Amino acid sequence: MEPLKNGPSRHDRHSVEELFFDAFILQNRLPDENLVEFLNGDIAITSAVELGCGEGRNAIYMAKQGLAVTALDLSPTAIENAKRIAKQHAVDVDFRCQDVIKDGHGGECDFVYDSGLLHHLPPHRRITYIELLRSLLKPGGYFGLTCFAWGENCADEIDDWAFYRQDFCAGVAFTKKRLIELFKPYFEVVTIRKYKDGVSGTIQGLHFMWTCLFKDNRKA
Repeated sequence: MEPLKNGPSRHDRHSVEELFFDAFILQNRLPDENLVEFLNGDIAITSAVELGCGEGRNAIYMAKQGLAVTALDLSPTAIENAKRIAKQHAVDVDFRCQDVIKDGHGGECDFVYDSGLLHHLPPHRRITYIELLRSLLKPGGYFGLTCFAWGENCADEIDDWAFYRQDFCAGVAFTKKRLIELFKPYFEVVTIRKYKDGVSGTIQGLHFMWTCLFKDNRKA
């Protein structure tokens, strides 16, 4: 499959800075609970890439656990703040301001993490997204994801065609079945469950988020 090379449309980008400073989001420094659970498990992980890292709360946590971390975000403000916060914590994270869907990213790692990027992508970008995951991961590597869950009144519960018939989309909600359909050709499904112990009023996930763990199905 060839990655899509077309320039961004109105469905590819809203104002990233406006979304980043949305009033209902409180930026905090707590890592996602599913990420903490995974990294405290039995799987040896030494390198990671985070997609849509924001101010770096998850990337900084991973670096504190001894991982070599590259973290990418489209917002210059987010990356600037992330670098400052990482310096305060005396950890080394390779933060980059980059449109990873458009420009890609080279190199292989053990783990890719996405806490809230996928559900903001238009449907036609999902093929590029999966190609990106496969290019980033070593065969047999792991992919962690949090995204909006269908049925929780937290996001747009629409099909792919409806996405293109509206001017703005706050985020696409996924059913568990749809997530499996999307990733199963390329990944083994390790777990899909609802988020636990979120912090109300913050950017950290709550019960309306899916947390997923997938394993690349190529042999190591």
